[in-house]
Amino acid sequence: MNYLIHSSALIGLSYMVYTLFLSKETFYHLNRWVLLSLIVLSLTLPFISIPENLSFKSLNHSERILQPTKNITTTNPSITDNLEPILDDTVTKDTTTTSSASIYFDWRSIIKYIYILGILVFGIHFLIQLGVLLYRMIKYPTVEVDNYKIIETNKKHAPYSFWNRIFMNPSQYAPDTYLQILKHEQVHIKGKHSIDMLLVELLVMLQWFNPFAWLYRKAIDNNLEYLTDNNMLNIGEDPEVYQMNLLKVSTPDMPTGLATSYNQSFLKKRIIMMNSKKSTTKSGWKYLIIIPLLAITVLSFNPVQPKQTLSSTIEGNVNTQVQTQVKILNQNDFTKGVWDAEVGGGKLCIMFRNAEPLKRSFWSTTRCYDPSFFANFPKGDKQQLAITKDAGTLTFVGEFDNTLGDGRYTFTPNTAFIQSLKKHGLTVEENDLVHCFLTGFDTAYLDYLKKEKLDINQDDFEDIIHKSLPLDKLKMYRKELEKIGYQDYTMEEISKLNLFNVDISYIKFINSITNDKQPLKTITKAKIHNLSKEFVNAYKKKGFNSIGLKEYMNLSIHKVTPEYMDSFKKAGYTDVSIKEVKNLKIHNVTPEFIDSFKKIGYPNISLKDAKKLKIHNVTPALIKSYKKTGQTNITLQEAIKLKIHDINPSHVKAIKKNSKNKNGYQDQKSSSTNSMGSGDLNDDQQNPNEFIKRFKALGYENASIDEIIALKIHNVTPEFIKKYNDAGYKNIPLDEVVGLKIHNVTPEFINSFKKAGYKNISLDDARSLKIHNVTPDFASAYKKLGYTNISLDDVRKLKIHNVTPEYIKKFQKTQFSNLSLNEITSFKIHNVTSEFVKSFKDLGFTNVTADQARSLKIHGVTPEFVKKLKDEDPNISLDQAIRIKIHF
Repeated sequence: MNYLIHSSALIGLSYMVYTLFLSKETFYHLNRWVLLSLIVLSLTLPFISIPENLSFKSLNHSERILQPTKNITTTNPSITDNLEPILDDTVTKDTTTTSSASIYFDWRSIIKYIYILGILVFGIHFLIQLGVLLYRMIKYPTVEVDNYKIIETNKKHAPYSFWNRIFMNPSQYAPDTYLQILKHEQVHIKGKHSIDMLLVELLVMLQWFNPFAWLYRKAIDNNLEYLTDNNMLNIGEDPEVYQMNLLKVSTPDMPTGLATSYNQSFLKKRIIMMNSKKSTTKSGWKYLIIIPLLAITVLSFNPVQPKQTLSSTIEGNVNTQVQTQVKILNQNDFTKGVWDAEVGGGKLCIMFRNAEPLKRSFWSTTRCYDPSFFANFPKGDKQQLAITKDAGTLTFVGEFDNTLGDGRYTFTPNTAFIQSLKKHGLTVEENDLVHCFLTGFDTAYLDYLKKEKLDINQDDFEDIIHKSLPLDKLKMYRKELEKIGYQDYTMEEISKLNLFNVDISYIKFINSITNDKQPLKTITKAKIHNLSKEFVNAYKKKGFNSIGLKEYMNLSIHKVTPEYMDSFKKAGYTDVSIKEVKNLKIHNVTPEFIDSFKKIGYPNISLKDAKKLKIHNVTPALIKSYKKTGQTNITLQEAIKLKIHDINPSHVKAIKKNSKNKNGYQDQKSSSTNSMGSGDLNDDQQNPNEFIKRFKALGYENASIDEIIALKIHNVTPEFIKKYNDAGYKNIPLDEVVGLKIHNVTPEFINSFKKAGYKNISLDDARSLKIHNVTPDFASAYKKLGYTNISLDDVRKLKIHNVTPEYIKKFQKTQFSNLSLNEITSFKIHNVTSEFVKSFKDLGFTNVTADQARSLKIHGVTPEFVKKLKDEDPNISLDQAIRIKIHF
């Protein structure tokens, strides 16, 4: 528990440090290794013990060793006498807190099991993800290209990669977009980014309860995309084309998983990071801050290693004895409690339970005997009956009237029986002898095991006494199982057969289903799931003679009866399979539910559609509400999509224009129709009438379901569109409105350029400017340098290629003071600098032209190379040097 808390806190600290200091830095490779290293450190650092003299904390009471009251030396023969008072006093104190300790232990156990259950759930989810990837690898055709493979699916989904496989539907994309996707995913594959995803999946599996673990997974996924985008631009991809292709490929919010993928909600951040200023070495201090922070946590919270002395060694042994005594005291005491008895079905069943459930952890157990077990119970109230067996004496005090009884009991263990068990290699505490008594595990039982050469181990012994396997039942099972061919089985399997009342006839019945001998574990499982002969025969009467045992158990678990299947056949679904019926039952789909949709105009509803409708809680009332908004031809699939995205009828109605309304709109309190389409209004929600008026004024009348969903996902409101209308942009297509919202392009942003002199700005231009983070101030900086007629297209190109005013100023001090923006951009693309040109002027080439400077850089002609040529031929020209470099 302490380890989980400590490691979870370290993950939280690591995430906060990364988010606050490193997430906006463009050292993506370094960030990757920092993130991975912090995971490893967070999971391993809590194991380190810190010497006491270095730790910031002192040893707490539970970590300190008990100090003896007298001096201890190695020559003192009465050392144990000095220790006795310590032991007695400690046990006495702990005894008084047994009740609270027991309760605390129970809570820890509950938390432990919940944690283990969480690991199992997320472990299964992890395996399912791997299984889906493997299934697609097997199902779909594969194209091998170099060191990676393309899995060409026919489903509509965003492309993604895992390990050396790229999963995509080539029919979804144009050739240029398709090739760019392949390049993008190749970067993921070459960088082995799947390793990062697998490691962070393991982190989430181990710390599923820790919200920082989930945020950490997202941070790693985001950084991998930043890293990949940066690599794509570094290999020469046009930033504008690349970013527009990302927009085409992006998908709505999808959960992070094992495979790298595209995520629409994250696209804006990626574009911002692509266009952000590159980090410098001055940011290095941010990475160094990690070291002192981790050191402080280790010295403050890690376990302390005490100094070892002779006295601490001896006293450590005392602590061990004390802890053992406390552990025994904390265990449930079965030797006394209360009992309730009842005779029925030819058996006497007695429940033994805790007498003080409010003060201790509650326990109970029920054992059944022949009624003669209480044959000598005296008549009347507060009578006493003592029954003695090899394990001890059980004394009942209370009342029993031949059918019902209750009272208290005490058990006196026979410690001599412990020695008998030891001779057979078995151990038992006095408290557990009561289980031997209740089961009838005695000397006769041991003699039988010895006679039959049944060498049971400790686990077998505990199964027998805790699962109550009497000797007569053991003999019966062994005899009957041998008759039907069972030779190899464990004592645990026999104990469970008895525990769940699995008789021989039931075993024969289960075997008859498959005409084969089934494992006893499987038969016990069938009994637990209440698979009965009547249930199986009911299916066989309907002609289902090929159902397997596992399928019968699944049907029984979910209470799928033949009558339930017949109800669908009567409704016209004659080809329904057992698997389909089981899934329908799991989701509580009934023929009546399907009929309710047929009555409102959907006669050809499939069982698959019915299941989806039920899963997403789509009702006929909801569809009627959608139809009232103007969506008269809405399909069931469209209704499901609307419900998935939580789009209620008022949102749909708002976008559908029933009649033109050129009046203005007023701000009023509003409310929205509820998700079931009832139309009830709440004062604290938006008024549908006002919401509708605002969209009517905008003139949209043929919005599709997909457009409505996109508007809802990206929170596009009528107010957002009206601002554009007021700015002169009328009749904007809804898909373009969504694009403007995604990139946060506002009329205020466009007006800022109009004020700077750019009058005719299209919405495409505005979006492109926003994507590349171009501002009016950025454009005016070039006008100050003399480029008075600079266009927005020129400004965008300058921004894309990172041609800064400072870069231009350096050339204006050289012979290239009158270069056009296209020539300057070409210089930047080929990394021609003023220093590069000056290095050739220093060699005597005073009249270097722009074309020569660019050619020198393109062909890798260096000043050193030209200097060597001049040493051989002082009259050599730059053009000659370039030709020599090209050809030689």
